Amino acid sequence: MRATGKLAPTTQSFGAFQRYPRNAWYVAAGDTEVTRKPMARKLLGEVVVMYRTEAGEPVAMQNACPHRGFPFSESRVVGDSIQCGYHGMVFDTQGRCTKIAGGASPPRAMRVRSYQVVERRNFIWIWMGDPDLANPADIPHAPHEADDHFDHVYYFPLPMAANFMLGHDNLFDTTHVSFLHAGMMDSGDDREILTATINQDYEQDGRKFTRILPMPNFIAHENVARIWHVPTGRPLNRTITMIHELPGSVKIYNQFTDPADGNRIISQRCTNVGLTPADDSHCYHFTAVSSSFRQTEDDKAAQLEVFSQDLSACEAIQSHFNANPDTASEISVMSDKLAIVARRLIDEMVEAENKATRLQIIGS
Repeated sequence: MRATGKLAPTTQSFGAFQRYPRNAWYVAAGDTEVTRKPMARKLLGEVVVMYRTEAGEPVAMQNACPHRGFPFSESRVVGDSIQCGYHGMVFDTQGRCTKIAGGASPPRAMRVRSYQVVERRNFIWIWMGDPDLANPADIPHAPHEADDHFDHVYYFPLPMAANFMLGHDNLFDTTHVSFLHAGMMDSGDDREILTATINQDYEQDGRKFTRILPMPNFIAHENVARIWHVPTGRPLNRTITMIHELPGSVKIYNQFTDPADGNRIISQRCTNVGLTPADDSHCYHFTAVSSSFRQTEDDKAAQLEVFSQDLSACEAIQSHFNANPDTASEISVMSDKLAIVARRLIDEMVEAENKATRLQIIGS
């Protein structure tokens, strides 16, 4: 489906944030974060413990021991299982209690919910909804993530004190780049990305949006040349492809070609972002990068600076709505059209899940 229609400016209240869908794959952690030492992370309103088995497979389950609520993240991994640090009860990778101190048989109800997790390149994905609906084939793919000729690096998780839809708003919106990130991502001409955004087309396939922003005759200044490893002082052809797969995945793919050399590709870089709700007013912004060049600590620092600016903006907006829940509102403009479509789709996903839950309650 190709959507190019005009969308009139709208006024929309954002005081009461919508909740998040659960029947979806979200990034739970980076590959380097999860080890044999159990770690806790709040995801979709629940605290989850993650660790690796002896074979290196990731495991995720509810963090509290069902006996007295002691956190598994403060316990220890024994073989492929986790042993509660309070009374020594042992739970397998499916959350079932297999051993109680003293040799008694564990009660059948002595178990916690486990979650399906899948490790793909730099991200560990988790499904926290209806387990019967989980299909690893639905996990979003990123350009070049399977290409071993590229350099693949997990950068960081950024905890953000803002609703995860504010993160999506930020990443759908390219007009802020020349202002919030002035001189870091563009050529210094604030009309450049604005013009590309206004003229952009997009394709929508269900919950997946693809946008292509061609920027011919792009002249990289020093900061851009450093981040993308391209030459300065002469025209290049830059193409930005942005792929949004709701509710939790965004890919930003930059390609530079040299028109003086038959449009030979000189630089490719895909920033893979996972947006995962922690609760209604907090989320995680996970970042991994695949590039045609070897990434340096300077590259990582530059990316952190950019996303830290985004984080600060989103947190300031969230703070505004928190402080003014009854009066705060928004007035949208043409460049916000995709963010508005995304909000509506997320709202439909949440409502569909709520409806299914209501029907289950009525039928029980």
